Amino acid sequence: MADLLTVLDIENINFKKAIRGYSTNEVEEFLERVAESLQVYSEKIKMLEIQTSRFDDQLKEYADLKRSLQDALELAQKSAEERVSSAESKAEVIIAEAEAQAHKIIIGSKDRVDEHKREIDRLRQVRYQFVAEFKGLIAKFGSMLNVLEAPPDGREREEQA
Repeated sequence: MADLLTVLDIENINFKKAIRGYSTNEVEEFLERVAESLQVYSEKIKMLEIQTSRFDDQLKEYADLKRSLQDALELAQKSAEERVSSAESKAEVIIAEAEAQAHKIIIGSKDRVDEHKREIDRLRQVRYQFVAEFKGLIAKFGSMLNVLEAPPDGREREEQA
């Protein structure tokens, strides 16, 4: 690619004088307009390059921010997943402990029910034994009363005669 012309190149150009050439005034006016246009375009290009540079910097900042946000989001997701997993594990442990404790309570309750049943059976047996002994005692006292109420053998006959 050929070297690009600058405004100074156009302003400082000198053409050789030739017969039947272009009008010098027209060429110089045209060159001045071209130089002015080049100056305007050059300034616009510089402004656009500065603006492009700013946009590139902003784009880089946005890309960095995007990367940071994505990293933060991934970290938050991992943290949330770890917390959920931890909570599920703790819940499983709590449930297992509760089930074990409930099982222990049920077994203890059944043991106590069995113990109470045995105690009730023992108390019934003691009651039956007491009733039987009391009946025997009452029968014994009844026969003793009968003996006391009966007159001696001789007296009963004398009173009858």
